[in-house]
This record gives sequence, C-alpha cells and structure tokens, in this order.
Amino acid sequence: MFNERSDKLVAEAVQVCIEKAVSFLPDNVADESRYFLFEWDIEQSTLTIVVTDDTKKSDAKFVVKCSMSALKEEINSIEPGLAIKEKKLEYSDFIKYEIKDYLTTCSSFMQFSLVAVFHNKTRDKVELL
Repeated sequence: MFNERSDKLVAEAVQVCIEKAVSFLPDNVADESRYFLFEWDIEQSTLTIVVTDDTKKSDAKFVVKCSMSALKEEINSIEPGLAIKEKKLEYSDFIKYEIKDYLTTCSSFMQFSLVAVFHNKTRDKVELL
C-alpha cells in the first residue's frame, strides 16, 4: 500500500514496483511468456504488474501489486460527475507515462524478450508501451 499524493512520490512508487517486478523476471519468464503486463485499476487506484502468455490468461507465479490509497481517496473526494471521470483518466495517463518513461532506461528489463503493455480496463484491449 502506498499512501502519498505528490506526483514525484507516485512516480517513485511506480519505479520501485517496476524494479521489483523486473527482479522476478528470471523466475517468471518461461517459454510461453509474451507480455510484461501493467494493469491500472482505475477504480481502486491499484497497479498490478505481471508476466503473462499470448492469451493474457496464464500469469506467472510472482505478481507485483501496489494500492495507491491516497490517490483513491483524492478521487473519491471529488463531486460525482464529469470531473471525477477526468481525474481518473488523468491519473491513468500519468501512471502509463511513468511506466513507459522508466522502461525506456531499465536495462534489466531489456534483457528479456517480453512485450510491455498497459491497460486500464480489460486485458483484451492493451496498449503497447
């Protein structure tokens, strides 16, 4: 659980999660592994990182999950309506940007032949990072 709101600290938390997930790659990657999947639960403000196969249904043993409770509280404090939807999407875009930015310089990740993908809705509709 991560309980901070500042962009800098959230970015650092994302980086720590990526590093933790990358540290599991030697144990998680198998012949059928295809994706390094980043899932942002837009409602719960939770980042999940997992290695999965072509179908995105068979996940590796070790999963990294970080619940960002302060972001969830901030979003829930907004009056219902269009503003709350915009804020959720804004955080989703921020998380996706931070993941993409960090992965471009993560030499440990580049040692593996995995495709980095992101989604904030369903595994059926992922975006390349």
